[in-house]
Amino acid sequence: MRKKQRMLIFALAITASSQFYLNFIIDGFRISTAVIILPVFLIIYDDISSVHTSLLTATIVFIVRSCVLLMGGVDFGQTVYTVFPASFFYVIYGIIFSLKRLIPNNSLFKMSLLVFGCDFLSNIIEIFLRTNILSRGVNSTDVYTLFLVAVTRTFIAMTVLIIIRNYKVLLTKEEHEVRYQNLILLIADLKSEIYFMKKNSEDIEHIMSNSYIMYEKLLHSNQDEDIRNLSLNITKDIHDIKKDYIHVIKGIESTLSKEFKLSEMSIRDIFHILRESTYRLNEIDRNDIYLDFKYKSNFYTMNHFQLMSILKNIVNNAIESMDGGRKNNFIKIYYKSDKKYHIFTISDSGKGIAPQNMKYIYNPGFSTKFDYNTGDVNRGIGLYHVKALVVNHFKGTIHVASEVDAGTEFTIKIPIANMEAYDENIHY
Repeated sequence: MRKKQRMLIFALAITASSQFYLNFIIDGFRISTAVIILPVFLIIYDDISSVHTSLLTATIVFIVRSCVLLMGGVDFGQTVYTVFPASFFYVIYGIIFSLKRLIPNNSLFKMSLLVFGCDFLSNIIEIFLRTNILSRGVNSTDVYTLFLVAVTRTFIAMTVLIIIRNYKVLLTKEEHEVRYQNLILLIADLKSEIYFMKKNSEDIEHIMSNSYIMYEKLLHSNQDEDIRNLSLNITKDIHDIKKDYIHVIKGIESTLSKEFKLSEMSIRDIFHILRESTYRLNEIDRNDIYLDFKYKSNFYTMNHFQLMSILKNIVNNAIESMDGGRKNNFIKIYYKSDKKYHIFTISDSGKGIAPQNMKYIYNPGFSTKFDYNTGDVNRGIGLYHVKALVVNHFKGTIHVASEVDAGTEFTIKIPIANMEAYDENIHY
């Protein structure tokens, strides 16, 4: 059904565009823009039969032009003589174009020859029909003129086709880039979660050890046997939970290592992905919040997922602290390095952090973000993750300075040896 609808829409479009024309060589013979659109459509929508499409187009063209001439006072016989050759042009064009199935789509040169042949031969046949009706011969000048017309229209049609194809390639490339960016962010989040799952598994191990110690003490005490057995069962249950927990961690890590292998990434690419994804995923108008990413030198790191997670969490926190009614909001992410450290400075123009809350901001579960519409409270894990990754994973330091209604600035220092894969001597 959709094919028939497209054929009908196309036939109507061709009929409409055929009204933009020049009378050429003999009366009734038209050179129109329709024959530029015709091959472009047939090449792009190659699942539609060129013969069927051309027959439908010829029928509509015949009906429309005949109605126009008849309403203009032309008699029926003359109308048919005038319109039939033009309609027959589209029939011949569609039949010749059906040879396209013998040409691979990527052969632009062969496709150009086919389009030229369709245009030139169809025009020759139309001219023969008209000259026989008018008892007039076809001379070499007519053929040469039709040759030039066919070359010109083929060139324009193929140029339009190249532009459309390149535009499609560009859209596909942009779509793939968006998917790639989303995948990078997803992996960064998963890597961050895995890090804390491993930490939690250590806590579970500690709890299990304490539980077993308690069982041994109960075993050598005068406690009831049921209590001792209960303690032992709790220890076993904790052990089973730990095993399942470790299996989940290994399963996620195995999937990530098999499905997504990216050994290293430059700070330039990390900043680019973070900038574009922040605007897109948070649905931010670029005029409302200005994201400024700058770096003095480029370097590659194998810890890009962890670094991405750190920066993303701080940037998202900054966005949530912004006053929606305020203009000229900004978030600045600057990178520089010295002989020992990679230094990241993330500053914003948000509401700032109250002095009494400063000592709690890295505590898990602490949050001042409350949604009055839904009643939801932010889970308060972002900055806890950030500090844990900076301090525990990278062995670095994190410092925060903030002023209420003025903004917040985080300064992160990470030892070069704990971050870098290798240096690239590029400076910007």
